[in-house]
Amino acid sequence: MEGYEKFSHGKGQKFAPWGMGTSVVLSVVLLLLVSPVSSREAFDMILDPRIYPYPPHSFKAHFSQSLQVKVVADNRPRYERVRNQDEANCIGESHWSDPIAVMVEKVLEREFLLSNLFDSVTRDDDRSSLVLEIDVNSFSGAWTPGRSGLKPIFTLHGAVDLNAALISRREGRILLIKNYRGNAEAEITQFRSEEAYAAIEAGKAMKKVTMSLMKDIRGCLEGLETHLVEGKGEPVPIKKRPSKRPRKRGVPRKEPAPIVLEPIGPK
Repeated sequence: MEGYEKFSHGKGQKFAPWGMGTSVVLSVVLLLLVSPVSSREAFDMILDPRIYPYPPHSFKAHFSQSLQVKVVADNRPRYERVRNQDEANCIGESHWSDPIAVMVEKVLEREFLLSNLFDSVTRDDDRSSLVLEIDVNSFSGAWTPGRSGLKPIFTLHGAVDLNAALISRREGRILLIKNYRGNAEAEITQFRSEEAYAAIEAGKAMKKVTMSLMKDIRGCLEGLETHLVEGKGEPVPIKKRPSKRPRKRGVPRKEPAPIVLEPIGPK
């Protein structure tokens, strides 16, 4: 619950019965105050730090490369593609400010820009030296209702599953190919804003995937540059040192005298 307190701007209070109309207005205001993000507006994972934080981080390594981030396939199951998922306790496509494929591209583009790993990062430059191709297998935020005593309790779930392939256009080969999965789970005791908190859990799951992917790409390119540096020039032959052990001098052998054959018979 500590991670969610900063999103709440107030707690519920008891109001005097000043009339049905006033009570309804106050109830609506109260619900808006306790909600971390308004459930009536689209959730923006690119610009809203409450859903997806972008800390000012950067790697020490920098590569003289340009990167294109590109989602090439959306393999999400059918139930994740439904735009209105109110009955399924899931965030539908319409809850987000962008389509899932576009949002994933934008999140990765911004993360790599802040990481300072490359000279440039873009989503639509087909002439970049590197291209990161993404398959989106799952991207969901959901909640499961329950009850703890008299209070309703909701278990929140966030899940992201991506396939990533880093391809070098210069060398025409795949440098990295791997599956990445991120999961997040939490509990809240709120009457409203389940969608908003589920969006936050989806952001946490995406953050785990992004950080693992960025570290792997950094390590892959560092290994590639090391291999290229070590491979420059011809190998220097190693000269064999003379043995310090003295050779044993052999005893000279006497050549045997030639054998002279005497003729047989009287001289």
